[in-house]
Amino acid sequence: MSLPIAVTELGLRRAGFALGPLSFAVPAGGRLAIVGPSGSGKTTLLRCLAGLERQDQGSIRIGDRVMADASTFVPPDRRQLGLVFQDGALWPHMTALQHLTFAAPQLDRSAAMALLERAGLGPQAHKKPAAMSGGEAQRLGLLRSLAPSPAVLLLDEPLRSVDVHQRDAMVLLLRTLADERHLTTVLVTHDRDEALALATDLVVLHDGRLVEQGPALQLLRQPACAFTAAFLQGAACLPTTAAADGRVDTPFGPMPRPEGLADRALDLRLVLLPGDTGAVATEAAGGPGPVGRILSTVPGEAGYRLRIALGEQIVPATAAQPLVAGQLARLSLLRPVRLLPWQQPPHAPHA
Repeated sequence: MSLPIAVTELGLRRAGFALGPLSFAVPAGGRLAIVGPSGSGKTTLLRCLAGLERQDQGSIRIGDRVMADASTFVPPDRRQLGLVFQDGALWPHMTALQHLTFAAPQLDRSAAMALLERAGLGPQAHKKPAAMSGGEAQRLGLLRSLAPSPAVLLLDEPLRSVDVHQRDAMVLLLRTLADERHLTTVLVTHDRDEALALATDLVVLHDGRLVEQGPALQLLRQPACAFTAAFLQGAACLPTTAAADGRVDTPFGPMPRPEGLADRALDLRLVLLPGDTGAVATEAAGGPGPVGRILSTVPGEAGYRLRIALGEQIVPATAAQPLVAGQLARLSLLRPVRLLPWQQPPHAPHA
């Protein structure tokens, strides 16, 4: 039986790092990914959910039970959780088969073997972790966490030690087993492709703050923050300044300030996605567009795809003609682009 998760105004401070306060919910059977760069607080948040870390404020509820608040703290072994660590955290003295039968005494030998076979670990059933590859060990760590039929599965960067060519198979295994058991799943990762493959909803963290949350497709198509566009889509987010006439000065000239973003102190960025900008050699054309230096150029389906250094930003661009790395190129906009705040302003709600 899967259970919903509700996190309300959770906050924690440790050695100069502050997490939250933040709030989010995961429905029973839902798949949520907590994403963000290294140091954003992802693993700390997961440890709070698991009961391995106690928050300083707010509450965590799983199902109808409060797991942690100002007066309650339920230890990890009583939270009905399965937890998969980055390194698998396997028992070195046990075989793969023993891992499953020990973690889930209700499984008989044949049921445990069937689970190992499904994960491609049948031949490793009688091997210990030291005799397995990193990918095999990670699959075993996943099966060990699933074997007791937990209500919630917590995954801390489960594909970090898996070779690239094995990741698709691991993603398929994770999704299949979680769906079959209708498991509520929370994944922590800094890999956007992994997050989008495994989760239907996202929580985006940066420096301990909740930047944005919502359905994965919505955050991809209509991010409310430039940071989300940069992290999920590799967008270039160029700095802007407030113009005297109420507009916004950008590297491509002045633009109207977006409706609802009247605060002139807001850190607005010009968000450029692949396909938004074109490039030509500077000697081929003048014009008002900014000039950057080409870092790379590769053939595409129509023309060439370039990466251009513009200040401290790397801008994706397209060109009709091949341009040489190191050459200067002038950029122009090929379609309307968006101005977005870098992150939510301090007064905006986090959830």
